[in-house]
Amino acid sequence: MATRSRIAIENQDGSVTSIYCHWDGYIKSNGVILNNNYNTTDKVNELIALGSLSSLYETIDRTISYHRNSGEDLVQTKYNNVEELFEDGFSSGVEYVYCFTKDGIWLVNALGSVNVDVLSEVIEEEGY
Repeated sequence: MATRSRIAIENQDGSVTSIYCHWDGYIKSNGVILNNNYNTTDKVNELIALGSLSSLYETIDRTISYHRNSGEDLVQTKYNNVEELFEDGFSSGVEYVYCFTKDGIWLVNALGSVNVDVLSEVIEEEGY
């Protein structure tokens, strides 16, 4: 069964661009991959440019994008700001929302949680 997630970046103007990822959205998988491998604005923008994903991997080349790898339409979802992302990001049936801020910090929120947490702190606390 899929664990769906939304992966986003906060743009310099405060708006947010996001993509859907179908598989392995939980923190011990996609969260760790994002934290360890997509930790600069350039890398995250390159990832977001792929559009919606089937699976996230440690490199762009291995990551499976519906647009690049299957010829489907490029799909990205825009939000006015980070707050709107975390309020509305779950409406597409995802269980985790990740956002790389313009300050270079990954944030995470899990479905049903009222807290938006710093991803690196969650990874450290959970021992992933």
